[in-house]
Amino acid sequence: MLSLIAGAFLFIGCLYGGAGIKHYYKVRAEYFEEINNLCNMLIDEITHLKTPLIKIFENFTYMKKDEFSKHINAFSELLRREVIAERASLLAITDTVYLKKEERTIIADFLSLLGKSHSESQVINIKHYKNKFEEISLKAKEAYKVQGTLAYKLGILLGIALMIITI
Repeated sequence: MLSLIAGAFLFIGCLYGGAGIKHYYKVRAEYFEEINNLCNMLIDEITHLKTPLIKIFENFTYMKKDEFSKHINAFSELLRREVIAERASLLAITDTVYLKKEERTIIADFLSLLGKSHSESQVINIKHYKNKFEEISLKAKEAYKVQGTLAYKLGILLGIALMIITI
């Protein structure tokens, strides 16, 4: 009876491990999808409506609780306090386990350029970074499809194998 309970706990542990890895890849894919959505919104708002950045960020993050929205809220708080965002503070804002160091650097560079030039050059810069983010987004979505689902399925299989071995 004790071996059955131990096997069940091993199965549940492996299942949660696989689900955790799948969640990691899912959050990465969603993060870069959201940053692409923000780029599209920034281009539209800056080009046509001349909306202030803080208002754009408020509209974008309204009722959102994802990882990217937390970073944008922190950045807009810096803008609200009229603090000049240095690279170190922007890297601190984007500090998360879901991003690689080079991705954090690209995002920090992107955020540092916002609101510092006239609208035409700002739109050009946003489009440049949008292309970079689309490339990263495609890679993240592919990794989610392949590695995320694979980890989840292997977690189930490993859990079943360990459960059979312990019984």
